[in-house]
Amino acid sequence: MFVEIHQLKEAGFNKSQVARRLNLNRKTVSKYWNVEPDQFGRLVEQSSMRPRKLDRYESIIVAWLKENPDMSAAQVEDWIKERYRDTAIKERTVRSYVAYLRKKHNIPKVAEARQYQAVEDPPMGHQMQLDLGEVKARAAGGGKKKLYAVGAVLSHSRYKYAEWSDRPLTTSDLVSILANCFEFYGGVPREIVIDQDKLMVVSENYGDIVFTKQFEQFRRRMGFRVYLCRAGDPPSKGRIEAVVKYLKHGFAAHRTFKDLESWNQRCFDWLGRTANCKPHGTTKEVPAEVFALEKQY
Repeated sequence: MFVEIHQLKEAGFNKSQVARRLNLNRKTVSKYWNVEPDQFGRLVEQSSMRPRKLDRYESIIVAWLKENPDMSAAQVEDWIKERYRDTAIKERTVRSYVAYLRKKHNIPKVAEARQYQAVEDPPMGHQMQLDLGEVKARAAGGGKKKLYAVGAVLSHSRYKYAEWSDRPLTTSDLVSILANCFEFYGGVPREIVIDQDKLMVVSENYGDIVFTKQFEQFRRRMGFRVYLCRAGDPPSKGRIEAVVKYLKHGFAAHRTFKDLESWNQRCFDWLGRTANCKPHGTTKEVPAEVFALEKQY
């Protein structure tokens, strides 16, 4: 970074241009703008000797990373907040520290490519996307436990809801979870985007959708419309695909399942602590803050 800053400076770029080209904060560029190489060496040495805020968790974080090499910095942050609630930390601090520990202890991580692109947001209160997923979680007694997730997200605010089952879902289970979801949101959206899942849809021909009897009764009672995703149209449900992936990798990955009640409670806590309270990657807004406006719709 130091060398790149000075190479661009010598090439005639100003501080703002260097910051943009290197994707750095302008204050960082200014910090090193007039620093000589020997001064930089002393700064690096002093920095390496200075205790870091998360040093007291080093052995714990290293153990997590060694056991789960694909663990993200975001999940490390969430686990620290979950287990050590008196610790106030910033996302950037955790991300930097995890990168430092990966390099120090040689624990590489393979980055995943994005699979979905953003589409235009519908109006507030208009749409919710719904999807189902499965994971094999670590079981407290050893081995793996298959769990079934229902994830939901309001398309405008990106406010999320999730609930899990320890057995294959029935239509009755899904209706019950949807009722819990509407209670969580404090209302019912005008439209729900779903896949052609057998729990909800019997058949679909030329645009004529036949729902399962129990789901159709619930749909009419609640008064929402259904938009059925077609094959080959991933952008129409991209938000929920991302949420189900987030559920699997941000919450469920590397956790140990003891019982369904505690698992769902931990997921509910995660929604409030992390999933709905961190700025969304696309909108750059905090879902909980946007939902505070959207819920009136």
